Amino acid sequence: MDSAPVCVKFTGTNYSTWAFQFELFLKGKDLWGHIDGTDVEKSSTFDKSQDVGSSPSWAVLDARIMSWLLGSVEPHIVTHLRPHRSAQSMWAYLKKVYHQDNDAHRFQLEHAIAMFQHGSLSIQDYYSAFLTLWHEYANLVTADVPIAALSTIQTIHATTQRDQFLMKLRSEYESVRSSLLNRSPVPSLDICFGELLREEQRLSTQAILEQSHGSSGTATVAYCHRMLQMTLPMGLYRRREASGDSWRLPHLAIRRGPPMHSKNLQCFCCKEYGHIAATCPKKFFFFFDK
Repeated sequence: MDSAPVCVKFTGTNYSTWAFQFELFLKGKDLWGHIDGTDVEKSSTFDKSQDVGSSPSWAVLDARIMSWLLGSVEPHIVTHLRPHRSAQSMWAYLKKVYHQDNDAHRFQLEHAIAMFQHGSLSIQDYYSAFLTLWHEYANLVTADVPIAALSTIQTIHATTQRDQFLMKLRSEYESVRSSLLNRSPVPSLDICFGELLREEQRLSTQAILEQSHGSSGTATVAYCHRMLQMTLPMGLYRRREASGDSWRLPHLAIRRGPPMHSKNLQCFCCKEYGHIAATCPKKFFFFFDK
């Protein structure tokens, strides 16, 4: 009974969400009667001997609800509740001031839904933010709908909600969106959300694999070129370099840039520059001199 309510903190702009969760919390504690007036304080003679070990009195429970209310609102709203001395009075004040059910608020919500976009949000964050707007709008427009017609209105709204959610997705989810809309019947919003979560995971995995393949390909080219330098005879390697030919390996063609100028070549026979040993005019004379 002493645990604090786990709910969205009331900021002054999210009354519907906050009130919904706080009402469920109090009903779970069997204390909603303090708010709707069905459980009022009964005047009785206080008997201390009978009170020991019994359940808390009505005043204690009401004070507990007031402390929960104060703990679930922003600090600047707490000062507004100081004049009130009962949980019912606090609740009535918050509802009177912050509960908006007029046309201006409805227009604001419709505009927010129309302008809302997927943007850079993840699928989970986009889904949560969209539902927050939509539920507040749906609660507002169905507040005065008779119970007999409520289910029909909710069915129509569910279809519109799903379509609005799908049309605001980023272009990278176009294939999934088209697949979902071409099914007969079109899946519900929950099923669409699950499909989009799987597609998001697939796109993320694909991006990681592409990045990994790109970096490994660069490393393979560098490694193979280094192996050529280490394994081929230096003369053969330099002649191929000088001619500008590409080294042909399976699935790999490596080119070492422009050919070397002939004046930079050194003959290993006569040690002179400008030619190589294969074309050295002094090659045979060099051996005789030795």
